[in-house]
Amino acid sequence: MKIVVSVEDVGVIDKVVEYSPTFIEVRLDRMEGDLQDQVRAIREKTAIPLIATLRSRDEGGRFVGDAALWARIIGPIARYVDLVDVEARYRDHAPFIKGEGVQILASLHTTEMPTLPELGKIEELLRFYGDIPKIVVKPRTRDDLLDLVTFTHRAQKPICTSVMGAEFRYVRPILPLFGSEFVFCHAGTPTAEGQYHIREMRQLADLLK
Repeated sequence: MKIVVSVEDVGVIDKVVEYSPTFIEVRLDRMEGDLQDQVRAIREKTAIPLIATLRSRDEGGRFVGDAALWARIIGPIARYVDLVDVEARYRDHAPFIKGEGVQILASLHTTEMPTLPELGKIEELLRFYGDIPKIVVKPRTRDDLLDLVTFTHRAQKPICTSVMGAEFRYVRPILPLFGSEFVFCHAGTPTAEGQYHIREMRQLADLLK
């Protein structure tokens, strides 16, 4: 299980590093001040691979700018990270990101629950411009959960799947058992509803082995 810890404050990095996550996600949309300086400071503090994420409000984040502003913010930061989260709406800027030698986590977050065929089409779109598709949905029923698990199991790898909200948060540690590449956690301050603390996730992972 590859555990990603999401952070929104440079000041917590030393604490996060102590947990030795596989990746650290830097939630740029939840940070203030000079973002490039902050990402550079994080890079200087750790060799743990970094994911830069500027999540749009439409997909659960706080960024409200257009694609051009997104690119102007991400562009100078790409050199300091290992992956950049690129939502489908920003995919036209994917070639530039790849040109910086950075992998793309191609993402789509929706408050809906797509059908299995729809999930397949989303995966195809994300895989077209990205290295690792990340699909986050909002199940309404247990049947929806079964569809998500089935999709994750059958999908081409690598693939990352997860859920929005706290109602079905228990599926977060289960999806990696069926092939999901990453599980996103926190180390003190959740950046999304339903996230587990990294300590809890590791305990769950050990119990599920």
